[in-house]
Amino acid sequence: MNFGNINLILIGVGIIILTTIISLIKPKTSFCSEKYFNKLESTYGNIDKKRTVELEILSRYVMGLEYIAIGLFTRKLDITIIAMIIAAIITTVLYYLIRKKYIAI
Repeated sequence: MNFGNINLILIGVGIIILTTIISLIKPKTSFCSEKYFNKLESTYGNIDKKRTVELEILSRYVMGLEYIAIGLFTRKLDITIIAMIIAAIITTVLYYLIRKKYIAI
């Protein structure tokens, strides 16, 4: 394992730990700002705030696990960069496809 892989693993672990700490400290509805909720309500109509926060927390956990997996399973820098780009695209597309159905009331 080289220095880049260790950094990716540490970034992934850091994201997971910080998301857990933030979600435990803040109440469930203040994890996201009111401005964000208003934007979502104008886009999707009535939304469930609790499910919105759950989806945001889940997406951060998935992002942290992606960093850990890429750090563990890649060896070369060029493959790591390609894997990160592909994982980011797939995660973003799935997030926006799932968001409308999951948070709408």
